[in-house]
Amino acid sequence: MNTTLQGIDARGYLQGWLKNLVNMYTSDVNAIPEDKWNVGMGGCTRPASELTADALSFVAWTTRVLNGEAPRAEGEAMKELTAACATKEGAVTTVQGTADAFAAALAAASEESLAKPVMTPFGMEMPLFLVCQIAVNHVWYHDGQLNYIHCLLGDGEMHWMSE
Repeated sequence: MNTTLQGIDARGYLQGWLKNLVNMYTSDVNAIPEDKWNVGMGGCTRPASELTADALSFVAWTTRVLNGEAPRAEGEAMKELTAACATKEGAVTTVQGTADAFAAALAAASEESLAKPVMTPFGMEMPLFLVCQIAVNHVWYHDGQLNYIHCLLGDGEMHWMSE
């Protein structure tokens, strides 16, 4: 029996997954009523606009590291992203732009840099490629929160599946 091993394009898969997440996330952003975009749902909940800024903050942090730049202070980045995501239109544009910048930085990163351990903002050291995977999946985590907001508003549709 002849077995041929083929390499897995890990970067390509991760970029493709991020592209899918961007489509899912923006569909879910668009489904939140305009008057609820900047409103918390009670207790210690954050509005969808802030959840979106948070989803993008780790992607933006990782992009800077991929590009060999010093990460910005977390509070500074969150302020800028929160302002950019204050409207649904701004959020959609910022989600797409942040994802595009990440994909370009990932494509340009060397194998050596992706294997190099980095210290994350949450205090764990790990290879940069693992950080990339966590950053991309962080978007998915926050998309789940948007879906929960839909449910709290009486909307049980899975918007990203219907578009």
